[in-house]
Amino acid sequence: MIWLTWRQHRLMIALVGAVLLGFAAWFLLLGNGMRGSLGPAELAECIGFGMDCGEWTSSLGLLNSLQTTLLPVLPALIGAFLGAPMLTREIEQRTFRYAWTQGVSREHWLFSKVFLLGGAIAVLSAVFSAAYMWFFQPAVPEWSWFDAFGMLLPSFPATCVFGFALGVLAGTVTKHLLVGMALSLVGFLALFLPVVAWLRPHYMSPMQLTVDEYYSGPRGWVTEFVYRSPAGEELDIFEALRASGISHAPNSFGSAETDQLSAAGYTQIMLVQPGSRFWTFQFVDAGVFLVLAAACIALTCWLLRRKAI
Repeated sequence: MIWLTWRQHRLMIALVGAVLLGFAAWFLLLGNGMRGSLGPAELAECIGFGMDCGEWTSSLGLLNSLQTTLLPVLPALIGAFLGAPMLTREIEQRTFRYAWTQGVSREHWLFSKVFLLGGAIAVLSAVFSAAYMWFFQPAVPEWSWFDAFGMLLPSFPATCVFGFALGVLAGTVTKHLLVGMALSLVGFLALFLPVVAWLRPHYMSPMQLTVDEYYSGPRGWVTEFVYRSPAGEELDIFEALRASGISHAPNSFGSAETDQLSAAGYTQIMLVQPGSRFWTFQFVDAGVFLVLAAACIALTCWLLRRKAI
């Protein structure tokens, strides 16, 4: 089964590998070139901001654009183009019956495919993340590892495995390739975005630091800004402006308003996940996505046992 699975999916594995390993090679070449021509302070500033970096400005601008567009959805694309077709092609062409009539159980048929393709995805995405970590490392401690959280080990490989597993489930449910690919993309975003926006910042209770306290110590992940009133209430900026009677333009504010809040006795508080929690957050995040991946494969197995195809 392993050899058959490889023969069936080797082109898509090669394509995914070319993309992930191509990015990894680019990170290494870019990082090596920058290390050779920039001093430590310039290197940290360029990796963090990517502005006014001489010959590296255009490459860093491209990388920053990719970090806000393509790279975050790579796991979703892996699910759509490798996960969803894994079973739907065989379902549409009815070739799965050949394996089942050769004494191969449904579970063995499924798991042999999942372990080979999922393992390849895990290894390739781990190489991608390791290369990016090496590229980003000179920016620490001026910048926090949290600034590159979603690209790093082990969270990114776990997210890729989840995207793949969700694609397998979507293809099994729909039994049609294009519909399965679309459902995989939509389902990934529907689960991924809430984890990133709402769950991830609260894996542990954040520390509350004043601005001076934060900038006098190691960098971390600032999840939220609030204002503490003289009475001890914690308010967002607009609540604080209303409570203090400071006039401001609708849905906007500037340094003048924040200065007036300070004069009125309001203290700006930063809710921070310190850098020392980075690895804890990485492993918790990876665990969340691996549990979701396992649930997707378990549900796929249940559908196969029910002869849903």
